[in-house]
Amino acid sequence: MITGNSWMHAGLEVRNSSSKGKGVFAKEKITQGERLAIFGGSVMTFDELNNLPEHMQSHPMQIEERFVFGCKSTTPEDTDYFNHSCDPNAGFHGQIFLVAMRDIQKDEEISFDYAMVISESVGNDIDLDVDMDCHCEAMNCRKRITEKDWRIPQLREKYKEYFSEYIKQKILYETKVP
Repeated sequence: MITGNSWMHAGLEVRNSSSKGKGVFAKEKITQGERLAIFGGSVMTFDELNNLPEHMQSHPMQIEERFVFGCKSTTPEDTDYFNHSCDPNAGFHGQIFLVAMRDIQKDEEISFDYAMVISESVGNDIDLDVDMDCHCEAMNCRKRITEKDWRIPQLREKYKEYFSEYIKQKILYETKVP
C-alpha cells in the first residue's frame, strides 16, 4: 500500500510499541526475502534537516555522507515508524528496499539495525554525531547506537548482504584501501 511518498507491505501496520512509542508490526506471517517497504521522499542535505519540524528530523535515512532521503512533510508516514534493533528481522536490499531477513511471525515488530544506514557525515554545517542510547531490549543489545557501528566486524559479517548500498560501498572502499 502506498503511504505518502513510500510503499509498505499490506501485511504490516503501525501500532504502539512497548518501549519505543510507535512501531511497524506484521499483521500476518511474512516470508524471508519478502519486500517490506520501499522508502520514498526527497533528497536533502544534512543542513536541510534543520528546516524540517523537530519531530521529523530523525526520520530521513542517510544515503551518502552529505545527503539524506525522506519526507519533507510535517506528518510522519507509516514507513517512518520502523524502529532500531540490535537483533533485527529486516535489512536493506539496494538503497531504498527493506526486506525480511528471516521469516517474521504475525504480531512481531519489524525492525532494522541503524548501523545498516548510518555513517559519519562530512561537508555539512551541522555536526550530526550520532550517539544515542539503545532501548531495543535484544539479548545482544549494544546499549549505544553510533555512526561508527557499521565498522564493527561482527556486524559487517552479520549484515553483509543487508547493509544499504551506500554502506556497502563504504565497506568495499575501506577494505580496498591499504
